[in-house]
Amino acid sequence: MTAPTALPVPPRGRLDGSVDEERLWEALSAVEDPELPVSVVDLGLVRELDVRDGQVRIGLTYTSLACPCVEIIRDDVRDALAALPGVTAVTVDDVLEPWSRDDLTPAAVEALRVVAIL
Repeated sequence: MTAPTALPVPPRGRLDGSVDEERLWEALSAVEDPELPVSVVDLGLVRELDVRDGQVRIGLTYTSLACPCVEIIRDDVRDALAALPGVTAVTVDDVLEPWSRDDLTPAAVEALRVVAIL
């Protein structure tokens, strides 16, 4: 699997080629955290990504166990991936791994500095 090169934590998983990988990452990069001007990819929330015969399984962690936007993020990720050609099903799983500032891409750090969060 080829994840964007700037990811501090490359996701685990495998892609079988049934869905265009570049489109998967573009779709995920378009999904922003509802509270922050940063995508779920740049936040480092994508921990697992598997594609087999058009069935996508994605594992997400969150910036906080008490994140009030978990359901919104799940739905937005599911909708973004389900709209891609070749995707027949999407499963979004919670992967409760610790998240830290080290999971942010340089683009996320810059975006959060602009809005004075970092």
